[in-house]
Amino acid sequence: MGQNSLDVNELYKLYRSYFISIAYKMLGSISDAEDILHDTFIKLQMKEVHLTDINNIKSYVNRMIVNRCINELQSSRKKRETYVGTWLPEPIVQDMKWDPSEKIIQDDQLYYTFVILMEKLSATERTVYVLKEALDLKHNEIADLLNITEMNCRKVFSRATKKMSISIGEEYIPYEIQQDHITRFISALSRGNVQEISEILTSDVTLIADGGGNVVTAINQIISKKRVLSLLSAIATKFFKGKKAQAVIVNNQPGVLILKDEEVVGVFSFAWKQNTNQIEQIFYVVNPDKLKYITIR
Repeated sequence: MGQNSLDVNELYKLYRSYFISIAYKMLGSISDAEDILHDTFIKLQMKEVHLTDINNIKSYVNRMIVNRCINELQSSRKKRETYVGTWLPEPIVQDMKWDPSEKIIQDDQLYYTFVILMEKLSATERTVYVLKEALDLKHNEIADLLNITEMNCRKVFSRATKKMSISIGEEYIPYEIQQDHITRFISALSRGNVQEISEILTSDVTLIADGGGNVVTAINQIISKKRVLSLLSAIATKFFKGKKAQAVIVNNQPGVLILKDEEVVGVFSFAWKQNTNQIEQIFYVVNPDKLKYITIR
């Protein structure tokens, strides 16, 4: 048991970020992903067989995690039917002591806009898409895992791919420009003068907020520069009092953390329009249930 435990611990350290990224893609919840990974490795520690006796241990653990995620995904989708307002994924937040060439999780598909787009997929579509794109499993392997035919698997993947048909290249705005926009965004909130950021927003910019019924915020999507600036002005003059904004990395891109007495109370993340380098989408998570695992200071 001692040697097996050591093997499991080393496996956890080696592949933790990778396994977390798989579970997060499937669930859109970093806390649920952490829970599933934790439970999976507890089960591995309890196994009598040594990990060295299992062929391709990485694939073996992947399948354990995926099976757990499938069950959790079906359950969470039902819960979201009664969710108050718009449901947004839990943000993955890191501090700014970060080199964009050395991401904690080297994966462009973890960009916040990409994870949000995956919400358009059904549970089966999302599972097939992640298994094919992230794990590079063959269609027959995915079909066996999900108990469907290979032909059906191919059709599901085709549908999912069409729904996910965005160019990841659109996210490649120069890092320095993103940093500059974030600095200006923080300044505008802190000074209570949101008109300062008018020129870095597209005319049809949208703002999507998630308070989960726990925090008062916009329930519906806010569309147009005028309306978005109006809401940001209200946030700056009413909500922002007694709080401070801090530049952070959200899902491998620059974002903003809102703190009150060193407690995280909000996270802003952004989508960028490549040809103008402007912000075209703002995502604002204030649901405390989705912020309690963030420990950046």
